Amino acid sequence: MSQTYYFWKGDEITSMTGNNIFVYGANPEFKNGAGAALTARNFGAKPYGGGRGIVGNTYGLITKNLTPGFLEKETGIVYQRYGRRSVSKNMISDNIDELYQCAIQNPHLKFFLAFKNTGQNLNGYSNKEIWELFTRNKTVPSNIRFHNSFRDLLVHN
Repeated sequence: MSQTYYFWKGDEITSMTGNNIFVYGANPEFKNGAGAALTARNFGAKPYGGGRGIVGNTYGLITKNLTPGFLEKETGIVYQRYGRRSVSKNMISDNIDELYQCAIQNPHLKFFLAFKNTGQNLNGYSNKEIWELFTRNKTVPSNIRFHNSFRDLLVHN
């Protein structure tokens, strides 16, 4: 069976209302102070301590840890590493599965991923690695929206 992907166009997401959810790379402390996490504050993410799942019109996907030894109370996970590549690919993949389950349970919502196939990610993974984490061996729900720049990877994979 072939997978169909849906995309959003434009340089930046500047509005997120109604049934639209802004999905951004987060840290388990939800210190939303840089990159797309800072933008998420415009859509209802809390500056500090947001928690997993939907907050306002946002969904923080944990992809990086900032504090060595941080204990995430919701899950009991202790993050030993910090900085670039501090959250393993397996853990990010599990977090994406959690996002996809949320999308399946909320078919009336559309989830717009802030990740792009341009520039660098603050988490230290390449854009191709991020794309593969979202798509390889996964069934992507139809209410997930990738940035149009990832279409290039469809052709080359």
